[in-house]
Amino acid sequence: MGKTNLESKKMIIIVLLAIVVIGGLGAWFFLKSSVDVEIDTVAKADIYRTIEDVGKVRSERSLDLQATGNGKILSILVEVGDKVKAGDVLVTIDDKALSYQLESLDYQIKSLESNISYLAEPYSDLSLANYRGSAKIAKENYLKAESDYENAKALFELGAISKSELDSLELLSTVGEMNYIMALNESSVASKGGDDDVLQQYNFQLKSLMPQLESLKDQIKEYQIKAPFDGTVSEIFVEEGESVMAMSSVVQICENRYYVESNLLEESLVQMEMDAPVEISFDTVVVEGLVRKIHPTIKTVVSDLGVFQQKGIVEIAVEHEFSLMGREVDLKFMLGRRQEVLTIDKDALIRRGRVDYVFVAQNNRAELREVSVGAKGNERCEILEGLQEKDIVIINPGDEIEDGDRISY
Repeated sequence: MGKTNLESKKMIIIVLLAIVVIGGLGAWFFLKSSVDVEIDTVAKADIYRTIEDVGKVRSERSLDLQATGNGKILSILVEVGDKVKAGDVLVTIDDKALSYQLESLDYQIKSLESNISYLAEPYSDLSLANYRGSAKIAKENYLKAESDYENAKALFELGAISKSELDSLELLSTVGEMNYIMALNESSVASKGGDDDVLQQYNFQLKSLMPQLESLKDQIKEYQIKAPFDGTVSEIFVEEGESVMAMSSVVQICENRYYVESNLLEESLVQMEMDAPVEISFDTVVVEGLVRKIHPTIKTVVSDLGVFQQKGIVEIAVEHEFSLMGREVDLKFMLGRRQEVLTIDKDALIRRGRVDYVFVAQNNRAELREVSVGAKGNERCEILEGLQEKDIVIINPGDEIEDGDRISY
């Protein structure tokens, strides 16, 4: 009886051991046959394709302010980046030619006024002596100015002086001659005594010279370069003390309204969309813009490496006040943008024939499921049918996974 019980116990132990061994083998076989996979969760998100490029900041309106005549830069009252108001003086220019003309005209007017005063009364011996003395001084000044001009012509031929300096000395010689002739005439008239006809002639000359005087004064005022509108000084082309020619650019001012311009390669330009959002980055700042214009013309340009490229211009509207024009910014165009749509990682898609599939992770098994795909972004794609939010799909399943295979993740 005791022997029988002992044998029964041994049998039970053997059976239990066998169950443990078989179960362990089964578990080992199960784990051995499952495939370790990478997964992604179906979720709502924004999707878009991106094109990255660089652009330059432009002003909606920029203007090069020019010198109205020859002259020397006396002072520059602004710096690049300064904000200015319409009418602010930016640069002052000294125009010697106009100054000499003004001095000569002023002298003529004062001489006429003096003559008129003297003609109205008898000349004294002292007055006559003054006239003769003025004529002598005027002659000496004229002869010196003429000699300086003749010497300057030789220096100009040698390149020792500029054309502007030569012109100034020529003008001094001409003004000196005019003053001498006028002083000589005044002395002659004074010697002959008062004359009503001469007095009338002087009055007429005086009236004709006054408008010229006012006109010259107005012209000299124009040698102050002023801001034509509110804006920012974007460039200064001259330095203090530098001589400038008429119509040469002195300073550039830009209106405080901006856009960004990008030169895109043709293959990027044909993908561009009006009103596409754009991320604009510079330094540590990121601002948003929108494509506002796509220029239809393609031009051939040469890259820094000497490669011929086909490029076109895209303009981006931006509500941001930049400090400098022409600065480079980084651009990220977001094309085909879809917001808050059902998406999966694009690497989960499997194309078989003309049909798109994904493997869905369901109860530790791979379930092949047909899907309808919408828009495609750089990393994710839109799912129109076949999946629901929070479904789990397999990324990069490869050829080793089939429908129904065990998986682990």
